[in-house]
Amino acid sequence: MADTVNASVVDALTISNVKSVGEAASFAMASLFQHQVNHARRLDSLAEAHLGKTLNNFASVDPLESVSAAKLFKGESDSAISSILAQLASGQIGAKVAQSTPGDVSVEISKLGASVSSLQGMIGGLVAILQQTMKGAMTTPPNTAG
Repeated sequence: MADTVNASVVDALTISNVKSVGEAASFAMASLFQHQVNHARRLDSLAEAHLGKTLNNFASVDPLESVSAAKLFKGESDSAISSILAQLASGQIGAKVAQSTPGDVSVEISKLGASVSSLQGMIGGLVAILQQTMKGAMTTPPNTAG
């Protein structure tokens, strides 16, 4: 039996081993890329499902929510909202006057400050009305009788 190995066989094995080592990184990267693509597809399907559910929630209104909204825009809250809008309008006019009037604008600024203070009080009152309305809407079943 011969103790020597043919040089062409050794070269062929060496080339084959080097080729296998060189391709391993490429195979690993391709596998990782495929995994990322599959992961992105799963995330897309989850995002679509979540978006559909969210849009469905926006489109549907439950009876309790509609009763609360109806109570909100009845009675005292109408006058409070109108009053707040009137105060905002007068504040805007005061601000425009203060911008265009040369000279002493401290009087207009003090009026604007008084309007802001008044608005803060009214907004506090409106918040209290809203809280009471929401509390009443949550404890009162909707009236379904026509």
